[in-house]
Amino acid sequence: MSNRLLPYDTIIKAHEGDPIAIQAVLDRYAGYIRYFSNMNGYYNSDMEGYIRTKLIESLFKFRLDR
Repeated sequence: MSNRLLPYDTIIKAHEGDPIAIQAVLDRYAGYIRYFSNMNGYYNSDMEGYIRTKLIESLFKFRLDR
């Protein structure tokens, strides 16, 4: 996983609902999502879906000043 930040423009586009930008955000955090989807040593696909949903929801919650 890269230590580079997502470009600000990508975050703005994701906040505005651009599906390509949202996918870029999900791709960037895929490793973290997979890691935290493990429960008691086993992969939990329901947990992965929940985390992905919460990440997408969080993109729309915050007010971004330009």
